[in-house]
Amino acid sequence: MPDPSVSPALDLRLSWRGAYGRLRVFSDRLEAETDYQREARTAVPMDGVQGWRVGPCDEDAVCVEFVTEQDTYRLLLDTPDEQLAALAIRKVLGPPLQES
Repeated sequence: MPDPSVSPALDLRLSWRGAYGRLRVFSDRLEAETDYQREARTAVPMDGVQGWRVGPCDEDAVCVEFVTEQDTYRLLLDTPDEQLAALAIRKVLGPPLQES
């Protein structure tokens, strides 16, 4: 169980056009929650993530996609945060998925 008293090294949030996204990066793990294209705010099941990628969603936001066996969770972030988020996620989860 992660220590809840430990502060994240990076905490990115975006509320955009009615959607919410948050990415918290710790030295050994990620926490993410989103309600983009979902009925309610959902925590991304990071233990089940098999891969990830980041890219533009719209002119105003980027999508971080966390791919699990059952689903793909899309988290919106501010466009200027794209490179920072990608570097932080890579440190914890390794390289992104290759485009097919």
